[in-house]
Amino acid sequence: MELERNPTWDKVLNELSPLPIKDNLYLATESTLDSYETDSFMTDHPSVLGTYGMLPLLDGLDKKVMKNTFDKIWDIWHWEDTWGWDFPMTAMTATRLGEPEKAVDALLMPIVTNTYLKNDHNYQSKRLRLYLPGNGGYLIALAMMAAGTEENPKENIGFPKDWNVQHEGLNKMY
Repeated sequence: MELERNPTWDKVLNELSPLPIKDNLYLATESTLDSYETDSFMTDHPSVLGTYGMLPLLDGLDKKVMKNTFDKIWDIWHWEDTWGWDFPMTAMTATRLGEPEKAVDALLMPIVTNTYLKNDHNYQSKRLRLYLPGNGGYLIALAMMAAGTEENPKENIGFPKDWNVQHEGLNKMY
């Protein structure tokens, strides 16, 4: 936008804390050292996956630590306590990590909140039969899986190699 740099934002950027790590895993927050031992921290959104699913590779992120974190979350998370957009977020992280089978498995995980009704709405519960973040996340994940990313521009990176996936007009994700 050709605006002057804002020194306040530069100060914020320069003082961001590094991503918290314990035992070669990214933590949910600096203060939750037991992120993967306490059941209440393994419900709802596995948000730490968004750090390299919804976002591209950024300074300060270690892909090996993220792979360890992804594997840990995949194995121990209370998936029945998640929301519809968590599955596409997980699929995007798997795609960026080069795990196409897990990307597909995340989108097809047989969990109630990962259900799509005949009208294509992402179902969460009787009180919430329409959950647009799940729908939007699903479409974004499929686009990334098919079109690739700036970091990995090959097509169909999120699908098993023996799948014949065709698409057109999709842009690569950052």
